[in-house]
Amino acid sequence: MSSLRRILSSRANGVLSQGPKTPQGKQRSAHNALRHGLLAQSLVFESESPEGFAAVLAGHLARLRPVDDFELGMVEEMVAAHWRLRRCWALETRMYEKQIAAQPAGSDLDRSADAFSSLAQAPAMALMHRYEARLHQMYQRSYRNLLLLRITELPNEPNPISEHPAALDPATPRSHTEGV
Repeated sequence: MSSLRRILSSRANGVLSQGPKTPQGKQRSAHNALRHGLLAQSLVFESESPEGFAAVLAGHLARLRPVDDFELGMVEEMVAAHWRLRRCWALETRMYEKQIAAQPAGSDLDRSADAFSSLAQAPAMALMHRYEARLHQMYQRSYRNLLLLRITELPNEPNPISEHPAALDPATPRSHTEGV
């Protein structure tokens, strides 16, 4: 439990702090909780191309042609997973490039192999692969559900297999061996 002195001190300090003043400071503080952006709420970062995202969305919409808001939601989920997966690949590429550049002089293949060896042991790479698998699974699940929704038509007619035989009248008692 905080003491009265600490509470009063915190209040006094809180009054003095008004947050960032400059546009750069405000922009920087807006990303305080951002670590890698693979599961971010906003899909397109400032460093990414909104036109590129629009092209991915347009391509999916043209190919899949959603017929209602429900299908559109599935396509949007696919596009979000696809965009984040591309971001994951870009981050992975950058990690390899930085690790290769940090290797001592030698053949390109040796430097690449050494970079791979050091990254394979890094927890960041395991986390990256977990995100890749999750994003790929999200994309595939949405796509599969969209296809299932389109091929699964609920019949409007009764299914003759599940119906009772017409010859049996429900008012007529049956023996215990009939229909077994």
